[in-house]
Amino acid sequence: MTGRPGEFGDYPEFFRTATGHRPYAYQRAWAEHGLPGAARVPSGGGKSAAAVLAWLYRRTVSAPGQTARRLVYVLPRGSLADWTHDRIGDWLHRLGLADAVDLHLLAGPDAQNGAWRRRPERTAILVGTHDALLSRALMRGLADARTMAPVSFALLNNDAHWVFDEAHLLGPALAAGERLQELRDRLGTTAPTGSTWLSAVGDGSAPPPGSIRPGALRRIRRVPADPDPARYLPGLVAALLAAHRPGTRSIAVLGDRRRARALRDALRAAAPGQPVVLLHPYLRSDERRSLVRELPADGFLVATRALDAGSDLSARVVLTELAPWSALVQRAGRCNRHGELPDGGELLWCLPPGLPGPPGLPGPPGLPGRPGSSAGTGAEPGVERWLAAHEGAAVDAGELFRAGIAPARVRSPALGAAELAALFDTSRGAEPADPSRWLYPAPATDLDADSDPDTDTDTGRTAFVAWRAWAGGQPAPDEPEPGRAEQCEVPLDEVPDGAWLRDRADGRWRPARADDLRAGALLTLDAARGGHLPGAGWSPDSAAPVPSLFTGRTPATTACTAWVSLDRHLRETEEEARALTALLPGLSGPQRAAVALAARLHDLGKCHDVFQDKLRGGGGGDPPDGLLAKSKSPWSTGVSARPYFRHELVSALLLLSGDHWHPRPPSDTGPAPTAADPALVAYLVAAHHGQVRVAVRPEPGEPAGSLLGVRDGDRTPPVSVSTGERFPARSLDTAPFRPGGSWTPAVAALCADPGLGPFRLAHLECLVRTADWRSSARHDGPVRP
Repeated sequence: MTGRPGEFGDYPEFFRTATGHRPYAYQRAWAEHGLPGAARVPSGGGKSAAAVLAWLYRRTVSAPGQTARRLVYVLPRGSLADWTHDRIGDWLHRLGLADAVDLHLLAGPDAQNGAWRRRPERTAILVGTHDALLSRALMRGLADARTMAPVSFALLNNDAHWVFDEAHLLGPALAAGERLQELRDRLGTTAPTGSTWLSAVGDGSAPPPGSIRPGALRRIRRVPADPDPARYLPGLVAALLAAHRPGTRSIAVLGDRRRARALRDALRAAAPGQPVVLLHPYLRSDERRSLVRELPADGFLVATRALDAGSDLSARVVLTELAPWSALVQRAGRCNRHGELPDGGELLWCLPPGLPGPPGLPGPPGLPGRPGSSAGTGAEPGVERWLAAHEGAAVDAGELFRAGIAPARVRSPALGAAELAALFDTSRGAEPADPSRWLYPAPATDLDADSDPDTDTDTGRTAFVAWRAWAGGQPAPDEPEPGRAEQCEVPLDEVPDGAWLRDRADGRWRPARADDLRAGALLTLDAARGGHLPGAGWSPDSAAPVPSLFTGRTPATTACTAWVSLDRHLRETEEEARALTALLPGLSGPQRAAVALAARLHDLGKCHDVFQDKLRGGGGGDPPDGLLAKSKSPWSTGVSARPYFRHELVSALLLLSGDHWHPRPPSDTGPAPTAADPALVAYLVAAHHGQVRVAVRPEPGEPAGSLLGVRDGDRTPPVSVSTGERFPARSLDTAPFRPGGSWTPAVAALCADPGLGPFRLAHLECLVRTADWRSSARHDGPVRP
């Protein structure tokens, strides 16, 4: 849907319908003039609503043709993005736009849901954490299939607007996001793609008018926590119990997940009649959603960085360990957030244990001779002094905003055209294999021997773990990979020994090796070994058996219900491609022609005997004569006589073997405006499954003279397409795709073409693939198991 002018009246009415109140002046300005490149708004000042609803109004009402099709809303890693996702969903329902605007969550295991990729022409909002979203924008999506990486890259880098919430909490990803935007601006995209960086940290300028909530005060007080690790937690428990008032909420935010778990246990023991909830992202999806939606309004919440962005929680008491200024401002913003407490809230702070203090800084009252320090907390110089200077003062968001403490900027590795070119290659074994360097702080390599072992040295890298009940202690050979509902995000450095995974090369289960343990790894554990507790999530010290959520192999309920000829599939895919490109802006005539022609020719390689035998390999049915593209369920086994056989490599070889199929201009005066580039068409044909793109390498164990199951000397039969193309019988030679061949330089030339470039090229590739999905779906229907 693109809304009709006047459907919602003016923007104030639109905003009030969504939120229940009228917009501030700055929120209205964003809707009138578009989202800014960067903005600073105090915590609680409505910047999430400002960004989302301004984009939504422009996209559906006032300026649909000038507004990006997708909004990508980015939260710092570790955030519970469910809050933001659910709040946006509520706005869409209130506005009557829930059916017109797609809303997707890309965080934790839910980041593996690829439904958002299927409808690139739709208006959509993607909400997720920066590790999930930026890794996909770098074509190295964590826990994303390698073959899907080009589609994610295409849709996130074209016709999209990125909003980075609490940008100063992103670490090196802040610089990576900025450089990626610079590359889009320089190399070009099919439709404008921009970025907005939001922060609650002031830069000396005045906050936007109306963004300070009156009465939202919190009184600052330092907690005399003992720096001795053995006595630290009992001191926090005592301080929280003393400050807590029955019927209200108290929040404790710690810098280390191990301490957070221990504090949760200590509070439960000390206050058995009070709800005590540990709030963290290390939960299975259903547990996480239930926790977020059913959070009690009284009792205690213990959290790590999960509360630093995206939530709209308010509490009477917030206790935080010293933290970077950006995080501390956010945590202060959870204290009496809405000004609902006439007497104000209490913002308590303390130093983590085991950190000796510098000379000249007084220790906490009541704890003489045991000074603390901000060293090891990540807090910038001046944070501790500002807090000490405001001891006992009641401050509002404006005073925090005007504090003048500049957040530290984390260094990030280079991300330029050369790095982007390397990332564009998604072939097996391509480097870099892991995007972590652009997403997470560098791991500590030289820890101080005298430092406390409990100090949080985790850099945020996580894996996805599921639990299965195995009678023999290992998965069955035909057991499927875990689904999203089974998975739990866990800190990578806490993954125990004994994990299993499916090998990406041969698809077989094997024990995980040390080099498999990287961010985004998908692992499976024996449920009998423990590691998870209902309601508590990831619990590495628990030996209680874990309830498995595996329900067995679920048979497909839909499949192809007809024998589909190759010629028909090619024609139908071209039809889908033309219909899709007609809905999208920014494509030139030659680019539209290339997509249509590639769709028409994409599956030529299915003429190969190996593929035709696979389609008829079920030994039944009544297949028609002639070349097939799809077989009627259940008469294809899906198993090829040659491992790794890729029909699209054959398609590309047929296109490279002669120029008789090249589109011709109508006259000799020069190419027609809509003439397709043959090199581009060949690339789009080769790339339409994400397996044959830049570099092409043999799979492990392939014999000499074989490349992805295609052997030198293989012969293809003659192929005639009803649109007029004729391809004579050929003897295949894979030399162009081998090292030193012509293929990789030709792809590099397409990426370097100033009228194309990597972002546009991936988008065209995505459109051919989408057209193929849609033409195949024409013949899908319900089937019996």
